[in-house]
This record gives sequence, C-alpha cells and structure tokens, in this order.
Amino acid sequence: MNFDRFETAARRMWHEIPSEAREGVDGLTIEPGAASHPDFDWVYTMGECLTEAWPSGAGGEGEVRSELVLYHGSFRALAEEDPDFDWEGELWETILHELLHHRESAAGEAGLDEVDWAHEQNLRRLAGETFDPDFCRAVPSGPDGAVRLESELFVEATVSERAEEAVFEWRGRRYAVEAPALATRAFVEVSNLAAGRLCVVVRRRRPWWRLGRRNRRPVELSHRAYPLPAQDG
Repeated sequence: MNFDRFETAARRMWHEIPSEAREGVDGLTIEPGAASHPDFDWVYTMGECLTEAWPSGAGGEGEVRSELVLYHGSFRALAEEDPDFDWEGELWETILHELLHHRESAAGEAGLDEVDWAHEQNLRRLAGETFDPDFCRAVPSGPDGAVRLESELFVEATVSERAEEAVFEWRGRRYAVEAPALATRAFVEVSNLAAGRLCVVVRRRRPWWRLGRRNRRPVELSHRAYPLPAQDG
C-alpha cells in the first residue's frame, strides 16, 4: 500500500470512529518514514500518541490533549517481511491502540502503558538484555490463565526449593515441565504446546536466610511438557 492509499485509508478509519470517542485528540498525522525502536532496530513503532496536559486557570488538573501519529514506513517495512501482512487490520489496530492511550491519559489511568512496558521488557529478554522478570504480572491474564504478549503466551508456576518439575495448567489440563535446578527464576519454553509459543515462568521458593544469595538472572531454556492425571474432585 503506497503512501497516498495509506493516508486515505487512515483518515477514513479515523472519521468512522464516533466523534465523542475522539474528543481531546487534535489531529491525526501521517508520517512517510519509519520509526524504529531506540534500542532494537529490528522493532518498528507503527504509531504514537503524543499527549500534553494543559493546566486549568483555576489550578486544577486541566485538559489532556493529544495528537496521533502513524508511520507509513514502519508498516511498509513489516509488510516487506510478511507476505500476508494485513494493512487494513494493522492500521485499525494501531489507530485504536493509540486512541486508547489518549483516553487512558485523559482518565488518569495507566493500564495500556503497563502493557507496553511489559512488551518492552519481553523484547529485552528476547534480545538477551537485562529485564524485569516480573513483567508478566503487569498484564491481566486471559480466561485460560495465560498472559498474552504479541504471539507469546505466559503462565506461572511456583515450585518448592528442591522440586524437579513445575506443574501448570493449560486449556483445562495439568502439565509438568522440568524445573531448572538451583534457578530461582526461569523462563521455560514448552516446545510441544501452543506451537512452542507457551512459556512457563518458574519461581522457586527459597528459605528467607538464602534470599540474599539467590541467582537473580532468570534461566532460559526449552523443554517438552507431559500431561498429568486429572485430580479427583
């Protein structure tokens, strides 16, 4: 999709959104270039919500005003990597995502910011950088108990100090996967479930007198999970 068609589609979608939902947004800007992540040049920013707060003359919180920006070059770069790239679907998703950022800012909420932060931490994990191992807890889990970040799924399992396996639930069934020895934290990719997209975040309990000596860097590895018998009752 060239720039002119992209801009036309974006503005059509924008005006299809009810005006009351767009309140406080001063405009939609379409940039021809790409915007890459400041730390990971293989990650593209597709859109941004640029927000400012204007204090009221009476000293109150005032009004939140925003501008939404879309980067055609970022969409084009991703489309070049994926022959099945859905321009219309991705455009709608980006516009609504950035609009939600505005509405949360106007309401003094930060739910979507926390989700974006979790995405950032997972990117750092995948890139081998330092990251916060609790990032999954910033995102509400779905009905199946899993946290979804892009195409990855995360479930938690807490094990005792000497446990050799971690037990977790997936789609109504109990499974077990090998728990890395001595590791206080581990991210275990389950190779035989959810096409390898499921990751078990293993947390190992430690006695309080050993907490100061624990290994704080999470272990990353891949194992197969095996089903466990159903529990009685």
